[in-house]
Amino acid sequence: MIEISELVSAIQQRAQGRYDVCAPQAIDLPAPLAKMEFETIQLKRVNQQGAGWRTVLIAAFPFELANIQGAFRWAADVRDMLPEPQTADLYMFLLIEDVDSEDAARLETDDRFCRKVVAREQESVSSFLDRSFLASLAPAGSSDGITDPLLAALESLKKAHSWVEPHLPEWHGLLLSGRAGADIADALKRVTYGDEDFK
Repeated sequence: MIEISELVSAIQQRAQGRYDVCAPQAIDLPAPLAKMEFETIQLKRVNQQGAGWRTVLIAAFPFELANIQGAFRWAADVRDMLPEPQTADLYMFLLIEDVDSEDAARLETDDRFCRKVVAREQESVSSFLDRSFLASLAPAGSSDGITDPLLAALESLKKAHSWVEPHLPEWHGLLLSGRAGADIADALKRVTYGDEDFK
């Protein structure tokens, strides 16, 4: 079974370059009332002005109804304390001993209070995180580590349509500019076709 310390370390590693991480000891949120191992982490997208914090509650306990209810109560208490719109970005990573796959799947589909990811028996930390918003950015089958998904998409476009290659650096910059969608579309058209009026 995955250990909390192992999961926290993996989250911090996956977050590098993607999220700012608020250290668990710096977060002032309620602890669970039930007796269980727990940790709390908050992450905020880097290079995204106005991005809110994503709160991740991590709980480890044996598979018993009282423990599950205690974890859900903790999620409800934390949700009540979070400011809007952070309540929409509340996640719970559950490390439950002796939970079978069917019960784990059922718990994950229950989205009351927060989104949940339940570790399966014999599941690796990497596989567990790949089922969350912290999924690896490397394309399937690649061992190059984390890559920029936009660059990967533009690279695929270049392979399919070689004529786009000279435009890719400028397209990349425009797509990451943070401008409104219509403004980006107009700028992409101007960059690609000049000032000609294409209907």
